[in-house]
Amino acid sequence: MAINLQKGQRETLNAPKFTIGLGWDTNATTTGAAFDLDASVFIMGDNKKILADEFFVFYNNLKSPDEAVEHTGDNLTGDGDGDDEQINVDLSRIDPRATEIC
Repeated sequence: MAINLQKGQRETLNAPKFTIGLGWDTNATTTGAAFDLDASVFIMGDNKKILADEFFVFYNNLKSPDEAVEHTGDNLTGDGDGDDEQINVDLSRIDPRATEIC
């Protein structure tokens, strides 16, 4: 089941495994400026702070220490159909201190 989120929207998921996908396409008319979107995940604890720097998963840190969150790699162009970047999440492996994934 796909959920299309809007800016600022939150969603509660009850699935132990899911994929976060980010897709974009260039405009038919362009300003000439190149742009790149990046998918990222913060794994937070009770204090609403990231557990440790290693729990910020993005293009330069592709996997969380508990291996529960994995970024599949950076796409710089947005070319092609479908998701341009993906992050896979397996909640069964998440650090027990984690209370929220952002």
